[in-house]
Amino acid sequence: MIILSPPFATLKFGDMVISINTLGGVSALLIGAVLLVCAVALWVAPRFRLAAGIVTVLLSLVAVVVSNLGGFVVGTLSCLLGGALAVAWTTEPKKPKAAKRNDGAEPEQTQRVQPT
Repeated sequence: MIILSPPFATLKFGDMVISINTLGGVSALLIGAVLLVCAVALWVAPRFRLAAGIVTVLLSLVAVVVSNLGGFVVGTLSCLLGGALAVAWTTEPKKPKAAKRNDGAEPEQTQRVQPT
């Protein structure tokens, strides 16, 4: 949402009006819409997390150049963080490590030491 809003903002300073309606605004709208689709895809279908995470990271880097420093850098940083978390996220619980055993061999016996 941060990347979507600045390109279409109209700023008024007294009698002077600053309107940002250029190709950058349209591209920022498209980038923001695709980022929202990626977010919904992560929420609804986690099996697409890798694709959605990679697309999010790439679009956040494109947004730096195309749309007002990617939402004044705040949007780019949040998209990079979200994309990285999406790529790293897994739905499977971590399995405990099994003890190392010799395959097919008898387990080693330890000797007991008798006190003297």
